[in-house]
Order: sequence, then structure tokens, then C-alpha cells
Amino acid sequence: MKLTQWASKTSITLFFLSQCAVSAVYAEIIEQALLDQYPAGSINAVAAARTALTDVDVVRKAVEQRFAEGRADCMNKFFMTRCVDEAKEIRRAALHSIRKVEVEANAFLRKDRAAERERTIAERQSRAARPLGKPSIPISGAARDSGNAAPDSAVNPPAQPEKP
Repeated sequence: MKLTQWASKTSITLFFLSQCAVSAVYAEIIEQALLDQYPAGSINAVAAARTALTDVDVVRKAVEQRFAEGRADCMNKFFMTRCVDEAKEIRRAALHSIRKVEVEANAFLRKDRAAERERTIAERQSRAARPLGKPSIPISGAARDSGNAAPDSAVNPPAQPEKP
């Protein structure tokens, strides 16, 4: 009875360890795929920049998951601090390489927003510089006073009733 329990616990432990190894390998694979997909200078469209930022978020989550699993594995080791430090260094290096893609995507989006603001400002200035056609309200005194008599009610306002 004890042998079967030990075997089942061992198989479950081995399964979880293999999943951790798969997760670590998976994180490395998608990190490298991200770097291969977006080499330096390859982001040249808004859609590509937004897709790159989405991909960076996915890869960052995988790297953080790999770090959490590595740190959990370190808790059972005698030299735990050294193991955790190594896991932190692996995470730092991975996040540093991912950050390059994120910075490039954000820079492209910033440049696009700045160019859009410049276009909007130029359009407003061109509209302001264009002369208007005929003014809708006459502004000269002669046009205003050209025979249009004001009604008596506007000249002489009604008297206020006396208060009792």
C-alpha cells in the first residue's frame, strides 16, 4: 500500500516538475520568437506597434511565470538565496531584451501621435488664414443704420408698474 502511494506521489511530482521545465522552455522560446519577429527598426506601422505591445505583454507574463516557478523550486534548496538570485538575474536579462521591443513600439506610437497633432495644428492654421466669404452680420455703422428703424419697444422699454 505504501509503495503505491509513494509511486503516485512521485509520478505527480515528476509531472509537475516536467510542467515547470516545459513552462521555462516555453518562456524562452516565445521570448526568442518575439525578438526574431521584431528586430531593431522593424516596427513601421501603428498596427505593428500595437501588436508588438500585445506580444510583449504575453511574453512578460510568461517570463514572470517562469521566475515564480524558479523561485518556488529554490525554496527547497539549501542555498536558497543564491538560487533565487540566479532566477532574478535570468528574469532581469529576459525583461531587458523584451524592453527593447517595447521601447521601439512606444516610440513609434509617440511619433505617430505627434505627427497627428502637427497635422491637426497645420489644418487649423490653414483654416484660420483663409479669408471668409461674405460676413454673416454687417459690421459697419452705415449697413447697420440703413433705414432699419428699431421698434419702439426696443427704444422705449415698457414702464415698470408701481408697487402699492
